[in-house]
Amino acid sequence: MSIQKCVRTSDNDEVGDRSHLTFFEMLGNFSVGDYSKAEVIPWALEFSSRHLGLDQARLWITIHESDDESNADWLEAGIPQERIKRFGDEENWWGPPGASGPCGPNSELYYSQGEGQGYGCGFPGDPPGCDCGRLEFWNLVFMQFNQDDKGVRTPLPKKNVDTGMGLERATVVTLGLRSIYDTDLFQPIIRAAERIAGVEYGKDSATDYALRVLADHSRAMTFLVLDGVIPGNGGREYVLRRIVRRAILYGRRQSITRPFLGELVDAVVTRMGRHYPDLVSQASRIKQVLSDEEDLFRNTLQTGSAQIDRLLGEARARGETKISGEVAFDLYQTYGFPVELTEEVLRDQAFELDRPGFDAALAAERERARSAARFVRARNLAGSEFGDQPQTEFLAWTDTQSQAKVLVLTETKLVLEASPFYPEGGGQVGDSGWIRTPGGVFVVDDTRFDDAGHIVHYGRAEGEIHVGELARAEVDAPRRDKSRRHHTATHLLHRALKDVLGEGTSQQGSYVGPDQLRFDFNYSRAVSREHLQEVASIINDRGMDDLPVHWEIVDMDRARQMGAVMMFGEKYGEQVRVVSIGEYSRELCGGTHTHHSGELGSVVIASESGIGSGKRRIVAYAGQAALAHLNQRLHLLESLAERVGARGTDDLETRIDSLLGEVETLRREVERRQQQQANDSAGRLSSRARDVHGVKVVAESVENASAKDLERLVDAVREDIRSGVVVLGSVQDARIQFVVGVTKDLTRRVKAGEVVKQVASRAGGGGGGPPHFATGGGTQPAQLGAALQHAFSVVQSALQEE
Repeated sequence: MSIQKCVRTSDNDEVGDRSHLTFFEMLGNFSVGDYSKAEVIPWALEFSSRHLGLDQARLWITIHESDDESNADWLEAGIPQERIKRFGDEENWWGPPGASGPCGPNSELYYSQGEGQGYGCGFPGDPPGCDCGRLEFWNLVFMQFNQDDKGVRTPLPKKNVDTGMGLERATVVTLGLRSIYDTDLFQPIIRAAERIAGVEYGKDSATDYALRVLADHSRAMTFLVLDGVIPGNGGREYVLRRIVRRAILYGRRQSITRPFLGELVDAVVTRMGRHYPDLVSQASRIKQVLSDEEDLFRNTLQTGSAQIDRLLGEARARGETKISGEVAFDLYQTYGFPVELTEEVLRDQAFELDRPGFDAALAAERERARSAARFVRARNLAGSEFGDQPQTEFLAWTDTQSQAKVLVLTETKLVLEASPFYPEGGGQVGDSGWIRTPGGVFVVDDTRFDDAGHIVHYGRAEGEIHVGELARAEVDAPRRDKSRRHHTATHLLHRALKDVLGEGTSQQGSYVGPDQLRFDFNYSRAVSREHLQEVASIINDRGMDDLPVHWEIVDMDRARQMGAVMMFGEKYGEQVRVVSIGEYSRELCGGTHTHHSGELGSVVIASESGIGSGKRRIVAYAGQAALAHLNQRLHLLESLAERVGARGTDDLETRIDSLLGEVETLRREVERRQQQQANDSAGRLSSRARDVHGVKVVAESVENASAKDLERLVDAVREDIRSGVVVLGSVQDARIQFVVGVTKDLTRRVKAGEVVKQVASRAGGGGGGPPHFATGGGTQPAQLGAALQHAFSVVQSALQEE
């Protein structure tokens, strides 16, 4: 079982309707070769009806058109054929993320929220996800096949199950609401957006849509920044930038002309900080990151919006409804206005963008930039930020100190003729250190390449430094050494993951710093503890082997012949650098490394987690960082041992087992007492049974009982009366819970599911379940008595229908 934070932007344009989100919390459970369709389908129906209290008669199921097995299992579970619909690969096939990999059919559960089959249309005339009141809330994925690169599917030796239920959508259907934004997950954030905009939710459809966008996007941007994402122009950084800018755009549509993202972050922290404590501690940083992006984009938006208005006015005057891709590209290149926002503005004004034309113009510009870069390098970079200064000679692979002339000096930047400082790249952080001259020192906080081949040192000057002086560059060697250890450990980790999990496992990103290494890779599920231990053993064994680490510059063809690992999608030149660790690992890499694997010391894998669909992340430590991490863990164990009364860490496991045994004993005692209480109460309730056409019927309210208490009590009363119908209800947290039980000898005459549905309807709710046992809920506590009184009539009608 897992609860995972998720960000999805594939349907970003639909966010703001009643059911789509960019950020959501996914509830999941998994089986790898344990159980499959025949087990999980009836379990899903039981959980939906009995535990969520959903009316089984309003559940609709979609399956893959070829999946006769699921169809039979749903029929067996109790769903009639007319509410089981088949669709093709586009709707009900979970394909591999690439051209090949595990795949299989999926089965989706939909719930009709309105009267009849939906709010406005019928099923199956519309696609399953139409916005008509029928909402998908659960997806059961059956990984049965492996698809090769030719599209051929062969059965897997072990069939797997991967289910995902959106918390927000599950909340909607459970509470009987229409929109995810009507839940208390969003209402406090919408209230904050109302205050900021000076509007009222529920009065105007356009305003409501904008407020919902702000509520959703505020959650997404807050959690993305919390997880370390910074707005930028590529990958997840661009995802965040687009979400932020879309929120600002919708804010402007509600006449919000001042900065406001920080106030939305506060609303998200207030609502969700109890469950995610890091939100509270990181709130100031999150607001600062988003405030900086907001300031940057507000200027862009002001200028770009004016230009779009001008373009639209000119197009209308010409009688056109389509804006050319070249014009949109000029808007993007000149004013930095994102093409996605251009498309949104045009769509709102009933205009269309020539997107293929934009993409062609962008591709042409990128090719021109590559050609220009080659020409600039050949011409000593004339026209770059630093004038005609030559490229910096790169010394980081061999040196940590050198002497070189100062070529450029600004308030925060310094460029040398040659530099031993490693500029950020390949996941490795940039070096820090000092650049000293006779009159002063430049303290280097970070080092990066610019686009023209200069190594730029970022920091601050102390004393007097002059262009043309000879300076001594000194890298912070201990910090560099920590990064080198982590970089070499990263290569060993990559190779070990391929050995243990398969050659298809490959790097998707990394961070290599003095503090730790983070390694992202593709894998469809969590890596088992046993596999992680095996990976760690391989890495440390290779460290003990003290393998030589060396590098060489070779042609790309030669690198391929050597079997060097390359990053998919990375652009390489004709000459590449291959880093080898003995004969065990070979990768293309531009980073700094140890001279022998023995320099790593211990390598500790600290964590493994999912960071998205099919992507995992490992955090690990090497050398001093590994020792610090282990010392911290040992201190934690000692602290825990002290808290539970163990005699040191060696006794901790025994003490925990003892405590768990005590807890289990207490749990059984509590259950025994609860059952005894139920039995005692059952006698009192049984004595109030009425005779309805010769059948005993108990319909009573129970004060402040949980659903579990009611279920236990229903079982006890049924056993006490031996033959009859039991209907119990209780109010908790302003919501009614109903439980109905029918003894087996009467289930042909009286159906528990029908009884609970009709009884709960008298209290503004519904329910369902199998003939012998059913559950339901209601939203009108004042109607509990009337609903229970109605139970006698419902049973009477059922008996008279024989």
